[in-house]
Amino acid sequence: MNKFKRDLDEFVGESPRFKEPLKRKILSDMKKGQRPANRFADMKYAAVLLLLLTVATAFLVLNMSGNNADPSGPAGSPDELPALTDLDTVAEIESFTEITEPQEVFDFRYDAMDRGNHDYSEYPLLINPQAYPANAAKEATRGDVIVYEAEFFSGKSRTVGRIVALPGEEVEVVDGQIFINAQKLDTFYGRAHRVGTSSTEEYLEWFDANSSPESTTTGMEEIFQMDLAKFTLADDEIYVVGDDWFRGSQHIIKVDDIKAEVLGYYVE
Repeated sequence: MNKFKRDLDEFVGESPRFKEPLKRKILSDMKKGQRPANRFADMKYAAVLLLLLTVATAFLVLNMSGNNADPSGPAGSPDELPALTDLDTVAEIESFTEITEPQEVFDFRYDAMDRGNHDYSEYPLLINPQAYPANAAKEATRGDVIVYEAEFFSGKSRTVGRIVALPGEEVEVVDGQIFINAQKLDTFYGRAHRVGTSSTEEYLEWFDANSSPESTTTGMEEIFQMDLAKFTLADDEIYVVGDDWFRGSQHIIKVDDIKAEVLGYYVE
């Protein structure tokens, strides 16, 4: 150690070279040498932060898109498809007091079309058996109420239903909502229905106010949340549904099997 000190004293001499200017220069050079490393570290941390922000933004966007999606829509269908409406069909039933040829009276005493007011069964129905003959000017129209023949447990019999899908159309039911060609059928008859209600909650309220203690709500939730896989109608087929999904029926029938159009009530 003493030898090292002596050698250092001889090297430095009486006038040391490590004066203040040299000290400042060395410190300045040291700082300059450190700056590139610091800039690189800053860039690295900034890049990591930017990556984290990008991932977080993508996660939020995906979750918001998922939450805003319509759960009642058909799987894989574009949200931008407009709803399918029917401005010509109304729920109210017209009444007639006279009969003209070829009209007939059809006494339909069943609640397949009940919308809460004993619809289509409170009075006899006035029907037109020649509304849809071959090559007629009138074609089967969405919303029309018709008489047709269907197979039931007791055999074939005539019943009443509403046309909801036309020849060649694709039909799907998702959570009780009807879709035609992937478009939501946005009408009063476009989703599951039971005596004036369109959801399990509405039906339970109606049930509490109108039913006897012996009645039951069994099967109602399945009705309002019904799913039906996609199917496509042939060029000569229509899809017919009773307005009351619990008491009514759903059938695919041939256009030529329509027996008559229901015009309304016949009230004497």
